[in-house]
Amino acid sequence: METRKLYLTGGSTYVVSLPKKWVKKSGLSRGDSVVVTEREGSIIIEAGMVERGPKEITVNVSAVPSVGALERLIIAYYLVGYDTINIKLDRENHLDYKEGIRKTLNFLIGVEIVEDIGDSITMEILLDHKRMPTIQVLKRMHMINKSMLSDMVRAFDEGNLDLARDIILREREIDRLYFLVVRQLKSAVRYQQVSEKLGITHQRDSLGYRIAIKSFERIADHLERILQNYIRLAELEKKPDVSEFSRLAARVLDVYNNAVSALFHCDQKLVDKVFTEVKEIEKQHLRLSNQLFKQKKNVQSSLIQKTILDSISRIAGYSTDIAEIAINMSVAVP
Repeated sequence: METRKLYLTGGSTYVVSLPKKWVKKSGLSRGDSVVVTEREGSIIIEAGMVERGPKEITVNVSAVPSVGALERLIIAYYLVGYDTINIKLDRENHLDYKEGIRKTLNFLIGVEIVEDIGDSITMEILLDHKRMPTIQVLKRMHMINKSMLSDMVRAFDEGNLDLARDIILREREIDRLYFLVVRQLKSAVRYQQVSEKLGITHQRDSLGYRIAIKSFERIADHLERILQNYIRLAELEKKPDVSEFSRLAARVLDVYNNAVSALFHCDQKLVDKVFTEVKEIEKQHLRLSNQLFKQKKNVQSSLIQKTILDSISRIAGYSTDIAEIAINMSVAVP
């Protein structure tokens, strides 16, 4: 931290000097403009040309130990905000690496391969902040999770395995949106100009949204796990009776809806309702767990049912996490 003095010039204008190191790092020079934004008692100064050109990185696969490591590296560069990723395929056997690159793109929104010339691949990230504001993406994630939860209840009630398989496929879209929002929030924290384009009024909200989207992503993971186990259970028992699980899941759906509504509308009454209802869900979860231990069934079936039951309970837990974020974001900053 540095302390800078204010100087009065011209009788009405206050002047403060900028650290030379920051000016050089930002690529600024005499005569350039900077953007000054007032936020919650602070002044934010940013380089006036945040979007002056694409941020580019080159990766040599010879320096990457495995295909999995390359996939993780591409995602990391995507999240941190690079616009162009060049991959140099400087290994004799690089077909597995090319396959890994294409596999990774299935999880990333706005990424296109613009050049593939055998020994190198160039990817461009083509995203417009104004066209995909963060709140809209969060609402999209919510609606997908809500449809997955609702259809899961219907799949349980109808014994519909085709619907269960369809729900599993939707989880990938949550992953894609999750990576997109993380990229957005990283840029929003770094640049106030980007934050405004994304519709994030207060930068403190970026942390809340970051935690919320992780809860959305984890809820989708548990839904995928529940349906996979339900299909396994149906293979062991021709028509498994999961009516109790269905009723519990329906209650969890209501809790999840209220938690997200509280987040988007800063509704403290809904937050209280969520916590009250989750306590009842926990009691029901405990009762069903005890029943599983008492029933005389195939051990494997019982273990699968317990896994399903625990995942449904975890979704309720993540809903309380979202509700906690809602209450934190609803109070005024002192």
